[in-house]
Order: sequence, then structure tokens, then C-alpha cells
Amino acid sequence: MSDMKRITLFRIKGGKSFDDFLKGDLETYTHIEPNDEFEGYIKYDPAGGGQKTEEQIPWLRFLNSGFAEKKYIYEAFNKYPRALMALRVIGKDGADDVFYAAAFGQHGDSYLDKEQIVYDFGIKVGMNICDAEKLRRIQTAAHEAISRQTERQASTGASLGVFGINTESEFLRTISGHVKKEFKELVDSFRGKDSILIKFPKDQEVTWTYLAQLCRKLEERYVSDDYTKTDLKVYDILRHESDPVVIAELNRLLCAAIEAKNFNAIHLAPPDFLADDDSSFAYVEKDGDEQIATFDDLRIADLIAVKRRRLKDLDETRIKGWMIFEYNPELDRTFVRWDAYRCLVAEVEWNGRTFVLSSGQWREVSEELKASVEKYLDDHDLLLDPAYLPHGINIYKADRKENREEVFNRRAAEDCADLYLLDKAKLEIAGQRRYEVCDLLHAGRSIIHVKRYSSGAASISHLFTQGRFYAHAFSTDTACRTGMAAWIDADVDPVNAAKNKPGFLALVPEKKADLNEKDYLVVFCVLHDEDDFSLKKLPFMSRYELMQSHRFLTEDRSFNVGIVFRKVILGP
Repeated sequence: MSDMKRITLFRIKGGKSFDDFLKGDLETYTHIEPNDEFEGYIKYDPAGGGQKTEEQIPWLRFLNSGFAEKKYIYEAFNKYPRALMALRVIGKDGADDVFYAAAFGQHGDSYLDKEQIVYDFGIKVGMNICDAEKLRRIQTAAHEAISRQTERQASTGASLGVFGINTESEFLRTISGHVKKEFKELVDSFRGKDSILIKFPKDQEVTWTYLAQLCRKLEERYVSDDYTKTDLKVYDILRHESDPVVIAELNRLLCAAIEAKNFNAIHLAPPDFLADDDSSFAYVEKDGDEQIATFDDLRIADLIAVKRRRLKDLDETRIKGWMIFEYNPELDRTFVRWDAYRCLVAEVEWNGRTFVLSSGQWREVSEELKASVEKYLDDHDLLLDPAYLPHGINIYKADRKENREEVFNRRAAEDCADLYLLDKAKLEIAGQRRYEVCDLLHAGRSIIHVKRYSSGAASISHLFTQGRFYAHAFSTDTACRTGMAAWIDADVDPVNAAKNKPGFLALVPEKKADLNEKDYLVVFCVLHDEDDFSLKKLPFMSRYELMQSHRFLTEDRSFNVGIVFRKVILGP
């Protein structure tokens, strides 16, 4: 009898064989001969990182640095067992065989080609076996250019509504909790995402045959639509695209945009929830003692800048071969975390339909969601045309050899006595790092944020998201306002020298009681270089984010909000 308490299972796409999803030569695997229930292969590896001494541990080097002679000595060999078990579960009563893989130990799934797994298997099974009133944890990803991974937990089992999911923008990535009564003999609890982690009931004997039978029962749950009869039906608002013809065309359009370095609606984001805020990444594997570049954030410009990385005739297969590594400073090692394709977040329009790529999956934005965004923007008159924001400014900055928003900001402030230039004011908000609260402040109580559109959808969505964040901080955070006032008071920038400082300082009261949000206008100023530009030309993700920001600032708060479009001239 096995005392194994839990297992992680992946389902393999149809039409595959062991050779298609297991890495390496099958001769290096242990073959499990076919029987009435299954056939399988096992890969076992007592993996390790080699010898490690105090010289490879930064904090030990630091402690030893204070002594004349090295005081703390350490030596170890890092070893950890891992394995992958692959099963062909034999179909019964005319059903097709289905392949599964079970991962054990740290990085046991490293022998599994993740391109061959069914990405919605774990979450669909989870939704179909769960007690919808006893969910424990939810992880979501936001359908926005600024990708957000969010985790919510309940101290006791709760319904989906308790977690406060925004069904217009968030799609479920992971759910965990307790199961319905009819599945309690099979599963105690679970966590479903691309794979499903199952905790077995107490005293359950887990054998190879039992595992094959479990896979067969999970297959029944995967094809079920029971979840659509519960609150979990929101999963389908961003429908998973499975048509290989459609996917091939979406990938072709995506690769063409990357090859052309057109990142207007493309960026990188971690596809998994990161519990460690100090994670750092690399785009090449660390080999021995060589130094490699590591990054705190994923950026597509850094990804394609890797030496000898070829973009010509780019296809998704090549992108999937670009590995993204997590760097562990304690071990001074890199570990493969994802392929680049899984980290891409993109929006593609095709045949009048809108698709988003997230976590390696294409999803179609439902007509319901698109209609709700368009109706909101049509119902609210957001367009502004203030005379104090100029047209036709050349924004080329010769010393930087770049087109930059700061050139527009300075010229606007030079031409209007009622505009105070603040785009260099770095202020502390809620005790956190220093932020730019706004670019320009108008004497008529307009808080103005400026961003150039061509820098991409992610940048424009940042404009709307940051404007929302900063307006909230301006209203609620006393330290933000006092810092803003102190900066204005001490400012010696020549462009602001002749401005009415006391008048501008009066717009930034120290006391919250002296500030009425209804008196202030938050202005989003979008710079562009097209002859005909309008709100409709913003990518869907950006229009969605504008809606969210407007709704928050006008309904949850009491600000006035509008958007301005200004054509600029690009240099040199």
C-alpha cells in the first residue's frame, strides 16, 4: 500500500504518442508493459546542482568578509530526486486511449514537453468536481495590457462571488477547494490549472491501476459542462480557442508583428502567479561561473535583443524555443521557467474578431464583453479639446535621438502661463518608491497625464491605470500632497519661473477636508502622429482600461475625467 498523499496530473493532447510529449530517448525511460488498464514509461533522475561551498553563497561571503580569515565554511552537494510517469490509459467501451503524465519531486515535469499538454484540463476538471460553495483559493489573470496575476484566498470555503472576481476582465487561471459529495471518495481536495493537483482521501490506497482508473474518471469530468450551470460559467467570457486553423493564422499575425518590432499590442508577463517578489529572470542559461544579464521584469525588447537571436521568418516554433529562466542567487543557477511563447500577452484582430494571447492560450473576447465596453464609451462623453494643450509640436529630442513626451510637456508649459510642469516631480506615495504624480497641472484644477500612442498598447493602458492610481493617491494620501506642494515650492525650473506659485500651491491642499474631488479634472492626453485618429483606433485592451479608469474615478471617486488626442510631429 502506498502512503502517497497527492499527485499532479497533466492531460496530453489527442493524437499524440509517448515520443511526442516525453523529452529525450525513450530508451532512457523504464517501460511499463501494457495491461488491461494502461501502458507507461517512467523517467527517474536523482538530479542535483553539483558541489556548493561558501563562495557560492552571497550572504556567507558577506559574513566572512568582516574577518581577517574566513570563519564560516560550508560544503554540500545539492541532490533531489524527481520523476515523470507517463500513462496511456486504455479506453473502455470503444472510447479512445488518452495519455496522461504525473510529475513527482522538484521539476519533475521538466521531462514533459509542455506544448503537448491540454492547457485547460486542470481548471475544467476542477470546476466540474468542486463544491461551488466551498472554494478556498482563486487565481486570476486580468485581460489588460498591464498583466496582473491575482490570488485571493478565503479562510473557509466560499462561493465565487465572495472572491470579488471582475467577470468583465479577469479569467480564471487556478481554482482550489473542496469537492462535491459524489467525488469525496475519489478526491479530498484539489488545485486545478493547466494540470490538476489532487489530494487523496485519508487511507486511500494508491496503486498504478488505481491511478489509471482515476485518470479515466477525470476524463469524464473534463468533457462535462456541469460548470456552466454554476457561477463558474464566467470562465467562458473569454473563450478558449481550439481551432488549429484559427490558431495558425493568429500565430502568423503575431510573429509578423514581432519580426517587424511592432509591439503596439504585445508585451511579456509571467504566466504563473509568482509568490516571490524578488524573482529575477534571464534569457540565457547560466553556464558555470560565467556572468549573465538578469532582469527584474520581463520585457520583449530584452528578449529579442539576445545575441544571435534571429527574427527573420519568425514562427511560433522558434519563439517556443526561446527559454526564459528564473535565476536563483543562492544557488547561482538558472532554471528553465517558461518558454517565451507562454509569456507573451498579445491582442490580435482577425476577421472582425478580437483575440488575446495569454499563458500560451488564445482566447476570443466575447461579443458580450466587447459590446459592454463600446456601449460604456458611447454613453459617456469623454473627448476633450482644451486650448491649453497644443497641436503640431515636434517632440524629437536631439540629445537623446528620441521622440519623447517630455518635449511636448515642456513646450505646453512654455506656451501657457496656467500650466505647471511637473513631469520631473518624483514623489513618495503611501511610503513607497517615488512616482511621477502627473505631467502637467493646470490652474483650472486639471491633472494632466501625457503618453505617446506609438509606444504601444501596454504604454497607453499604463497611462489610464497610472492616472487612476495617482488621482486616488492625490486625494487620499496626505504625504503625496505635501510632497507635491514641497516640490512646487522648491522648484527652480526656468519654464516655471514666472508661474503663479501661490496659485498652484492652493490647488494642492494639505488637509483632505480642503480637497473636493468634484472640482478636479483628470485629463489623459494621447499623442499620435496620424492624420485621422480617434478613440476607436485604440486597441481593445486600451479602450477597456480607459473604461475601467473612468468608471473608478467617476463612480468610486468623484473626479471628472476626459481624454484628449493631440497630433505631434516626429523628428528628426
